[in-house]
Amino acid sequence: MTSCTDVFIGLDMGTTTSKALVRTGDHRDLVVVDAPTPWHSHPGGRTETSPELLLRLATDLIRRGVHAAELIVGRVRVRGIAVAGFAEGGVLLDAAGRSAAPVLAWFDRRGQEQVDRLAAAVPGFAELFAGKTGLPWNSQASIAKLMWLRDNGIAITPSSRWLSIPEWIVHQLGGEQVREPSLASRTGLIDQNTGKPWLAGFTAAGLPDGLLPPELPAGHCAGRLSHDAVPAECAQATLTVAGHDHPVAALGGGAVGPDELFNSSGTADVVARSIPGILTDQQRRILVASGWSAGRHVLPGATLVLAGVRGGLLLRRVLTALGADSPEGRRALDHASLAVTALPSGLEVAGAGLTGDDVVIHLRDDVTPAVLWAAATRYTAAETRALLAGIEGVVGPHRRAVASGGWTRMASVRAAKASAIDHLTFSPVPQPGVTGAALLAMHAVSDGSIGLGEFIAEASRDTNLTASHLQGAIT
Repeated sequence: MTSCTDVFIGLDMGTTTSKALVRTGDHRDLVVVDAPTPWHSHPGGRTETSPELLLRLATDLIRRGVHAAELIVGRVRVRGIAVAGFAEGGVLLDAAGRSAAPVLAWFDRRGQEQVDRLAAAVPGFAELFAGKTGLPWNSQASIAKLMWLRDNGIAITPSSRWLSIPEWIVHQLGGEQVREPSLASRTGLIDQNTGKPWLAGFTAAGLPDGLLPPELPAGHCAGRLSHDAVPAECAQATLTVAGHDHPVAALGGGAVGPDELFNSSGTADVVARSIPGILTDQQRRILVASGWSAGRHVLPGATLVLAGVRGGLLLRRVLTALGADSPEGRRALDHASLAVTALPSGLEVAGAGLTGDDVVIHLRDDVTPAVLWAAATRYTAAETRALLAGIEGVVGPHRRAVASGGWTRMASVRAAKASAIDHLTFSPVPQPGVTGAALLAMHAVSDGSIGLGEFIAEASRDTNLTASHLQGAIT
């Protein structure tokens, strides 16, 4: 009889690119496959996709991952699949369980009119919202998208349900309808003091209070896979919702303890901090006013404090402007900028900010490309330092920090970050989002004899030792 290798799949349904990692039970990563997330942009800043396209993308990634893994180790059996991904955007289901509306991107600003109207009608609601939900009162949270859908002809009844994208995909693959806490925290419909639906918020928004399904934490079995579009090797695999992509990436990168910080350095420069226990309404209001959000972490009993700047986007634009966006040009610029000490007077790079979309450069004579690149890396690092300073008076300093992501492959970026973030190390894990999801898939299959926090901590140690041995290329 032909031998069979047990594997686990972690999916990360991303904003720009979605990925799947196939890993063995001894934490050996076999292959990562990816594909663009199928967004459609329309005039007026509207960006959306369909639930069906996202499900098709997920099943295609699973299929490709299985086939690529079998080219490496032969026949495989998929034991578990975990799905992480972006939040805020989700799927509205009608009474029959069918999708009833498009998926609005998390950054789509539809709903701002409804947000402004409710704030005007209920004085003090924005502060109340920030304290209860840990989110700013704007168009990003799911509650704003739901109000927009309702006001634009989409029926939302007591029989309707709202699922995040990872929850929807798990359900469509054969799992139950569940509410994972880190994803539900981005809806604006959860009271962070209790972790339960915030009934006053539903009432104020004019939404039925049964929209969200029952809670099931990340890394717990949500059902068994039963779907015709995936290979037979996946039949009856354990399904779990891994959670919001940022805390899941923190797990994959090895930031798994209390008061640990994870810095994901990609197009967005995201900082995710774990805080033991639950914050107060006042602490959440202060954090939101400082540009952060506060909700449930994937780790049990922990709060996730999250913020970001557009550092990666700024760096990419500066590289392009300098003509150094090829691998060779990037390496040369990276090396030359390490020799830059003090920046010349009058040189300034700005624009990453919380909402800034533009790069602004002020310079005088004698500014070389290396000096300009050094100024850009130091600016983005300083933006992160300012974010951290804004919360340390509320939740105290972090005790350990881990950075990962594409930009950390450049020595100049690593040096700038190390000067701005205390106790910083760099993760060897190349794809922390799907790595964290795969770890949660493994926990969902385990016998439950070890708690999630301890399981992830032990598995992360093994992951950091084997991360450099990825056998399959990204395909």
